Amino acid sequence: MEIIMTKQEFAQLAGSKLIFLDGATGSNLQKRGMPIGVCPEKWVLDNKEVLIGLQKEFVASGSNIIYTPTFGGNAVKLGEYGLAEEIGSINAQLVRLSKEAAGDSCLVAGDLTMTGEQLAPMGTLDFEEL
Repeated sequence: MEIIMTKQEFAQLAGSKLIFLDGATGSNLQKRGMPIGVCPEKWVLDNKEVLIGLQKEFVASGSNIIYTPTFGGNAVKLGEYGLAEEIGSINAQLVRLSKEAAGDSCLVAGDLTMTGEQLAPMGTLDFEEL
């Protein structure tokens, strides 16, 4: 079952108890065999059991929310690995993995980061593209 929270619902949840989120997924994946320099999103998809095991450990240790491993799942970062055209499929698969790991025990949140690029004129990207 998919539950999408509004800001108000999340504020109510956060106001009712301490919320524990997972963390350090990247470094934990490296400890479990992910080489430095690979596309993390692609590596996770090729090593699903590693992510699911890690996230199940976060759930078992009391996380109320786990993050999807979509940190670099944007067109710019995925483009560095020739995967920009697969952005939708990659992110959807990563979300499914986290939902599988979470089961009914905790919530799943998307995770986004910067692209590593800057806006023009300091960088090369227009606002809309970035």
